[in-house]
Amino acid sequence: MKELEELIKLSKKKAEIDKKRGEKNYFDFEWLLNEISNELIEVKEEIKENNHPYLEDELGDILWGWIILVKKLQDEGLVNSHDAIFKRALKKYQERILPLKGDSSDNDIWQKVKNKQKKALKEEIECLE
Repeated sequence: MKELEELIKLSKKKAEIDKKRGEKNYFDFEWLLNEISNELIEVKEEIKENNHPYLEDELGDILWGWIILVKKLQDEGLVNSHDAIFKRALKKYQERILPLKGDSSDNDIWQKVKNKQKKALKEEIECLE
């Protein structure tokens, strides 16, 4: 999606600006997570009829906060990239959702896939050590 790519480019520009200014908050993951958390509260307040401009605006703030957080984590070498996260999330939820049947067996299917994924993550971590 073009807009998402543009937002990620803007996050790189923002990271450069933050480094130049040297404001501590922008490098503090706890602060960034708290800001995203505050935006969640604002989203809750905007969920009402005939309010989509405000709600979309607040959801955009969450998206922006997440993009900035990922960029900072990437700069610290804690994650690979936005794309790596998107790919991992797509794989994860394809594996969980595509086998679902829409009946009472779905909870068991979901849990089996989730357990398999947890095991794969553990093995991936062990390979990194």
